[in-house]
Amino acid sequence: MGRSVVGLMISGLFMMLVSVSSAQAAAPNCAEVRAKYQCPMEKKKVTLSFDDGVADVTPKVLDVLKRENIQGTFFVLGNKVDCRLYTNDCKTNPDSAQCQSFQLCQQRRQTLGRIKSEGHMIGSHSYQHDRHSTIPLAKAESYIKRSREVLAPFFTTEPAIFRLPHGDGWFNQKDKPEVMAALKENGFEHIGWEMTAYDWNKDYQKGDKILDNVMTQMCGGKGRQGVILFHDGDFENEHVGRTFTADNLARWIPSMRCAADFVPLTHFKKTLQVK
Repeated sequence: MGRSVVGLMISGLFMMLVSVSSAQAAAPNCAEVRAKYQCPMEKKKVTLSFDDGVADVTPKVLDVLKRENIQGTFFVLGNKVDCRLYTNDCKTNPDSAQCQSFQLCQQRRQTLGRIKSEGHMIGSHSYQHDRHSTIPLAKAESYIKRSREVLAPFFTTEPAIFRLPHGDGWFNQKDKPEVMAALKENGFEHIGWEMTAYDWNKDYQKGDKILDNVMTQMCGGKGRQGVILFHDGDFENEHVGRTFTADNLARWIPSMRCAADFVPLTHFKKTLQVK
């Protein structure tokens, strides 16, 4: 074996050791984490969910979940993966805005396929990100039905799961029962959340404020367990997602593990049948 090959092997081994050492050094001190947020010694059970995708950063989120061996749940906007919205004129006019939007939509559909193939749960976040209790019921029902039409090949449970945009129609269902009734009539089960990261809020997209939000809810008072709401997408943007969340999720998860075990959605929703 030549010296150059041996040198490369030694160099590669050294880099691996440095990488492992760095990862270990970056691991949080769980005693300090639990003390900071006043977490009980007994861990909570939590599941991660992501709204408003699919987006350009969703693959990065998937990479993190795969590395951490965590099953997530993705609530997808139908209009983000409905490529019929765009004219495919790429053969005749490859530089057109329609062609570029069509190609980005195809990328998002490929990512949606990856979400399913890697074992995550997929649900509808409706077709448009409107407050469903404030628009005409017929319009809300059309969004619900249209989202099923677009997302049906990707659903992972029976019944299919759904999360209303803004939670509107769920948190105020006593006053607006017709929205939840429409979901039931269309064969959906609504999934809410017990904790929210508020990662859509730019005021929190600094340092560890988003982690603080989650840990405070998880550990404060009697504490909480259940579904945590994050966002991979931005409903106001066709393709660009929540970059801050995607860039920092890998750093937040080890601290969250100090106080919680990650479990699938079906741990809490035992009536769901995985397809």
